Amino acid sequence: MKKLILLFILTIASCLGVGTNVGLALPTSLGWWNEGDIGSTHQRWDFTPGYITAIPGDGYTADPESVFNPDEGFVVATISPGGGWDGSSNIISYWIYVSLEIPNYDTLNPYKEIWVDIGNTVVASSSIAVSAVGHGLKSGDYSYEILSGRGVAEFGVKIWPNPEVEKIGFMILGTSAPAVLDYIHVDTICTPEPATIALFGLGALSLIRRKKTINKINEIVKGA
Repeated sequence: MKKLILLFILTIASCLGVGTNVGLALPTSLGWWNEGDIGSTHQRWDFTPGYITAIPGDGYTADPESVFNPDEGFVVATISPGGGWDGSSNIISYWIYVSLEIPNYDTLNPYKEIWVDIGNTVVASSSIAVSAVGHGLKSGDYSYEILSGRGVAEFGVKIWPNPEVEKIGFMILGTSAPAVLDYIHVDTICTPEPATIALFGLGALSLIRRKKTINKINEIVKGA
C-alpha cells in the first residue's frame, strides 16, 4: 500500500513538473522546478558572436545559446534600436528595450509561470509588457500578473490560460552610466489540468493492479 501511495504521488508530481528527475542532477530553474521537468522550457541568451544578428536601423535579433523547448527554432530575443552590441557578449546603452518571443507547449493548460533573469541590470515592473497568441486567444482572452523576483534583475509572469506563444517586453535604463545587459535567462512551466493529473493517477493504479494480477498468476503456476 505504501508503494502504491508513493507511486501515485510521484506520478502527480511528474505531471505538475515538480522536480522528480531523481539521479539526473538537472539544474534548478529560476522557478520552483528543475530545468527539463515535464511542462518546462528553458532558454538562455549570452549575446556571443554567431547568435546575434544586426538589423540595419532596427536593432538586433538574438538566438538563445542554451534552449530546451518544443519549438526552439522560433525562440528569439529582439533588441530595439538604442541598445548597442559590443561584438562580444554585452548590450550597452542608456536605454535597452528587449522583446522575448517564447513558444511553448501547445496544450491549453490552466496557467503558465515564466521567470526572467537579466543579470545585474535593474528592470522596473512598470516597464514590463506581456502579450499572448495561440489557441485563438485575443487580447481580452487572457490575464497575467507580474511577480516579484529575488532581486532587481529578476521578475516573473503568471499568465492564464497558458498561451501557445507569449511575448514579454521590458526596458532597462542607465542613469549615471550606460546600462549593460550581459545575459537573459528564462524558465517557464505549464500546469496541467486536474483531469490530466487524474488520468495519470488512474493509469498508475491500473499498472499496479495489472502487476498484482500477474504476480498472482505466477504464484498459482508455481504451486501447480
